[in-house]
Amino acid sequence: MKSAIENFTLAEKYRMQGKLNKAIEQYKKILEKHPESIPALMNLGNLFYMLGELKNSIENYEKVLKIKPKFGYALYRLAISHYRAAHFRKAIDIFKGITKSDPELYMAHNWLGLCYYHIGNGEKSIEEYTKLLKHTSEPFIVHYHRAIAYKSKGETDKAIKDLQFVMNKHPDHVSALYHLGLAHLQKHEIFKALKLFRKVLKLDPKHKGAAEKIEYLTDVPSI
Repeated sequence: MKSAIENFTLAEKYRMQGKLNKAIEQYKKILEKHPESIPALMNLGNLFYMLGELKNSIENYEKVLKIKPKFGYALYRLAISHYRAAHFRKAIDIFKGITKSDPELYMAHNWLGLCYYHIGNGEKSIEEYTKLLKHTSEPFIVHYHRAIAYKSKGETDKAIKDLQFVMNKHPDHVSALYHLGLAHLQKHEIFKALKLFRKVLKLDPKHKGAAEKIEYLTDVPSI
């Protein structure tokens, strides 16, 4: 019978080889002997998350939190798992708690912004991204997400301003180009929108959304 250290070593070896199910088996063996092993529970949660088995991922993080209720990393991973499982309101509650107990974990504001966006609260989404902009070293990502939130609220000029910031840093950012085209379309600026959609299609010939918009905007009805 292998020791816990041997099981950990083997699990890590399997993880590095991409054999995630075999790694899971090793962590389960550790937990048979040491049911409150936080490292084993956390690694098990992470592996289930990587496999998309979010129910199992959530269960393991919750087990960790029963043993160590204020363990910040477990809370963070639990919140992300709830987000991925589309449990947006649960994720919001956890992320809000994280920002209060660990205000320097700035990326929690990004996740909060995403959660609020998905439940249709564009105002709160924008608020969270604006908070993050004060601290992030990669503002173009935040500007991109905030632009989408602005666009969903119909604040098109603000969305365009954020998207142009992204384009200045990354002129070939396909998704930003596409949303910039949509924003100009919202303003009925057809030629600007068409130009952007054509650039999207040049960068990504398989972009279905851009192709459909170009076809729609250039369709000339027959008499």
